Amino acid sequence: MKLSVELAVLRRRLAVALHLDEWKEVLAGNLQDEASDDREWVIVYRTANGYCCLYRGKPVEFDELPDVRSWSAEMDVRTYFMGL
Repeated sequence: MKLSVELAVLRRRLAVALHLDEWKEVLAGNLQDEASDDREWVIVYRTANGYCCLYRGKPVEFDELPDVRSWSAEMDVRTYFMGL
């Protein structure tokens, strides 16, 4: 029983790390929506104290993930998360 739970956790972690949910959308035919989106990409990475990104040459720091999401909506940018 414990092994099946551990395998389920491992499968979910791999899915998150490899962004499998996004790939499912691409394979389902939503590729045109992604291709027509001309917003700027911002790479967000995890730090010891929260999150950080480099936007137009300046570092922007966040305490929590909801802060990142609201900022990206405000600035109209697309986020790519690394190291989560």
